[in-house]
Amino acid sequence: MKTWDEEVEFFLKKYFPKSKTVEGKVVISSFHQFPDESLSEALERFCGLLRKMPTHGFLEPIQLNIFIDELMPQFKQLLDASAGGKIKLKTPEEAMELIENMATSDHAILRDRAHIPTKRSLLELTS
Repeated sequence: MKTWDEEVEFFLKKYFPKSKTVEGKVVISSFHQFPDESLSEALERFCGLLRKMPTHGFLEPIQLNIFIDELMPQFKQLLDASAGGKIKLKTPEEAMELIENMATSDHAILRDRAHIPTKRSLLELTS
């Protein structure tokens, strides 16, 4: 009878062989924020890359550095300003909390912009 750890190791070796892990690490380490991508969208995409490759082996501080380093300059500046200095000087937990809070706020702003009600004047007819 196998232990849980042995079962997990068997599963990971079967579905995430070394070649796939290396490929996934390259994709994660080459992450960058797209020009038209919000902070919340970039964070969601980055976290998705991490989830797709559970054997990536990047420790949390390295994950944060990859993410922060490849944000567009204006987002890095906002994070630094919100951190009261360099966000990279925060603990990984503090930095992640700050990023998640800003991403949540960013997501709410995007949602609100998408649902801007149009004002109709009295002279305007509806179809």
